[in-house]
Amino acid sequence: MTLTVEIPNELELRLETEARRNGISKDEFVKVMLEEKLVLQNNERRRELAAKARIIATDLPVKDRSREYEWLAKNRDEYDGQYVALDGDNLVAVGDGYKIVAVKARELGINDALIMYVEGSNRPRFISGGFW
Repeated sequence: MTLTVEIPNELELRLETEARRNGISKDEFVKVMLEEKLVLQNNERRRELAAKARIIATDLPVKDRSREYEWLAKNRDEYDGQYVALDGDNLVAVGDGYKIVAVKARELGINDALIMYVEGSNRPRFISGGFW
């Protein structure tokens, strides 16, 4: 395919200079630049699509977490400042980091544990909403 494009003289001089610097013809340099630009745009588009939230399934049951929340209410002061993994009212794992606790729970074969950072009752509540 042949494509003819009119460009300003200054841009053509810059293209010729860069082509010489890279040891290729001006036409080849323009072709390489266009290909690189298209690849970058394609990669950006893929990242944008990957970053968007997607609904994977709509027919999955919602797991009742009331036992986990009751356990948290009863034991929050004992585990203040730590991450816990809960399966019902059973403490599966505890640690200083989310990833550590998640790995421990998976090693025990529990893939749907509720993992939470525990704040004791003596901590002030976080309130969002801007300036007062």
